[in-house]
Amino acid sequence: MITFCDNRSKTRRRLRQHSQNVTVFTQSVSEITADMPEEIIVEILLRLPVRSLLQFRCVCKLWKTLISDPQFAKKHVSISTAYPQLVSVFVSIAKCNLVSYPLKPLLDNPSAHRVEPADFEMIHTTSMTIIGSCNGLLCLSDFYQFTLWNPSIKLKSKPSPTIIAFDSFDSKRFLYRGFGYDQVNDRYKVLAVVQNCYNLDETKTLIYTFGGKDWTTIQKFPCDPSRCDLGRLGVGKFVSGNLNWIVSKKVIVFFDIEKETYGEMSLPQDYGDKNTVLYVSSNRIYVSFDHSNKTHWVVWMMKEYGVVESWTKLMIIPQDKLTSPGPYCLSDALFISEHGVLLMRPQHSKLSVYNLNNDGGLDYCTTISGQFARYLHIYNESLVSPHWLKHSQKKNKRKRKQKLGSESPKLVRHSC
Repeated sequence: MITFCDNRSKTRRRLRQHSQNVTVFTQSVSEITADMPEEIIVEILLRLPVRSLLQFRCVCKLWKTLISDPQFAKKHVSISTAYPQLVSVFVSIAKCNLVSYPLKPLLDNPSAHRVEPADFEMIHTTSMTIIGSCNGLLCLSDFYQFTLWNPSIKLKSKPSPTIIAFDSFDSKRFLYRGFGYDQVNDRYKVLAVVQNCYNLDETKTLIYTFGGKDWTTIQKFPCDPSRCDLGRLGVGKFVSGNLNWIVSKKVIVFFDIEKETYGEMSLPQDYGDKNTVLYVSSNRIYVSFDHSNKTHWVVWMMKEYGVVESWTKLMIIPQDKLTSPGPYCLSDALFISEHGVLLMRPQHSKLSVYNLNNDGGLDYCTTISGQFARYLHIYNESLVSPHWLKHSQKKNKRKRKQKLGSESPKLVRHSC
């Protein structure tokens, strides 16, 4: 009992000390910025990571108002690409863990050789995958339901309605999926192409707008179901308002999220067809593949989205320079920095960092080990909170209060 009391007293002292430190810091910041123009304060705040901004809301009323402004959040997310995270989902018994790794230390100090996760978030489900991310919002898929989640501010939407596409027990599977943002209408949407398992020629293309009530059937996805890739190529990559998939050896199919229409564009002419991967980094679309003679690995970049003539061969890496592939060889280029540092994944439990020179060659290569899930995603932290989601949460909070009030015991007066 004495030990318990002593520990509790120490905890109280630490909390009081922390509170005093926060108060001193807040007073110091307030004094420093008292005579500073509001425009300068905003520019400084826009360049801070989300976690710092969440703490700085308590500095003063002005800072809280600025940081809570939806326009500030939108502007901040366009700058916050300087603080990307590498995220993945680990599936275990009765739960999933969302694990994140800060990308900046990996690129700035690759000689560490091993990286540990910076954060964990437990998700109470046994089947969760990341479909994509936009503006700091992750789209999570749990079987045939989808959820929107901002882990930075712990904001989560209700799950979408379950997809029901066919009769005969509605046995289905995904062929293509994708998540994107309609900037014109400020809406987030998920597209799903499902196939009837009892009739493989029968497919349906559906779209769901988060905050809406149900799925909508739209024009069929322009692809032969027998030639679909059910793996990683089936997840669309979002850039410039469009979801993109490689559907053949020569063609990328794109879907305009706002207009809900399809289009096609050609792949590079010198394009191989082995181990093909389509991905997005720094708001540009890339294609990587093993060359037909298997002597090197090639990455092409589309400098201007939608302009086929802007395809540029970015790098050529000889196969003998790549880390030996493991049982889960993905050969994914995960991220390319503005300074020409490439982060790729040649093995299930390893990442490789390449420093590229002006000729597309290699200056050095470092391998980093860690506990990584099979699929990794680049995610940018943000303060973005869709207006319909905040409204929904306030409504649910009022309902909970009303429910608690109705369930609370009532005093009954008895006459004497």
